[in-house]
Amino acid sequence: MNNIKYGYGQKYFRVLILFCLLSLCFSCSRKHEDPPLKTRTVIVYMVGDNTLNAYIDPDINEMEQGWKDSFDGDLIVYVDQTRVAPYVLKISSDRTNSVVSKEVIKYSEQNSSSVEVMDKVLSDIKSMYPAKSYGLILWSHANGWLPASSSNTTRSFGDDGGKSMNIEELAKLSGKYDFFIFDACDMMGIETAYELKNNADYIVASVTEVLADGFPYKNILEYLFTEDANLISVSEKFMELYKSYSGQMQTAAMSVVKTANLDEIASLSKSLIQKYRDNISNLDVSQIQKYDSNEPTLLFDFLDFMENIAENDANLQTLSDKLSSAVIFEDHTPSILTIDNNGKDIMIEVQRSCGLSCYILGQHSSLDYAYTKMAWHKAVY
Repeated sequence: MNNIKYGYGQKYFRVLILFCLLSLCFSCSRKHEDPPLKTRTVIVYMVGDNTLNAYIDPDINEMEQGWKDSFDGDLIVYVDQTRVAPYVLKISSDRTNSVVSKEVIKYSEQNSSSVEVMDKVLSDIKSMYPAKSYGLILWSHANGWLPASSSNTTRSFGDDGGKSMNIEELAKLSGKYDFFIFDACDMMGIETAYELKNNADYIVASVTEVLADGFPYKNILEYLFTEDANLISVSEKFMELYKSYSGQMQTAAMSVVKTANLDEIASLSKSLIQKYRDNISNLDVSQIQKYDSNEPTLLFDFLDFMENIAENDANLQTLSDKLSSAVIFEDHTPSILTIDNNGKDIMIEVQRSCGLSCYILGQHSSLDYAYTKMAWHKAVY
């Protein structure tokens, strides 16, 4: 009997120990559960190893002043500036005039205008700061779809010591973003938007040049971290700032494009362009709204161009309606400041704007060839 009692006691003791271990494991498991994902990580990709270098710290300082810990997300900034190896900051709240945000990644010197480098950086950041969704602010010099080169007169996005990337390269970025915001010149062209339509649900950019002061980050951050980012309010704050200026500083244009609607616009444009193709070579482009002062002009208003070649075609109204559903916000100052081929400041009156620019074939022979490589040209011509 003693042996039997001992056997039952030993089994009971073993079961008790097993139960305690399992309870401890479950308890530890609960303690180490991943926290719920935040709504959004917004990444600012600053390519400032160029004439914009002096504007990097002031913009980061604005971000710190506008940051609130109550925002449901993280604001992460990749910085490549002159004579400093690239690094990444996690923005924290600060009301001083100093940059105090913590450096979370340090890189060796690299070409930040390479899409391979950009893709790696964005992947590193998203791994460290995962979220339900992502937004990307692209900060640098730019020239829309115009092909990148070693010259100072043409660049697409980014300027890292004179190196830039073509828009076709930018479109190779991995992943899908809620939005792209371009704190850069000339990026709201139909060609650029169409090239990037699979990269982001919305694109925020200007049809013309953007002053170096860029976006008022202190006043826009709250709109980037709501469940559905309020990009119209972001754009309104941008326009409010520049409309408050006087003289040549009162210059700005901003658009918000819903990329899901661009295929319909391409389809309508194709039918009109192919029907009136012969009219393009006979256009008097001086009668079309322009957004730059180059000789020859390279950026025109897209709808104005279409109306000039298609004259009174009934499908123009349909195209206009589709543009209104795609361009969910557009605003501009009465005149815009541009720089001509000789570096001279020129003010251009804006009499009309659909919110998207375009290139017109025949303006520049070498650009005509580059234009044929764009997804927009392949879709509509």
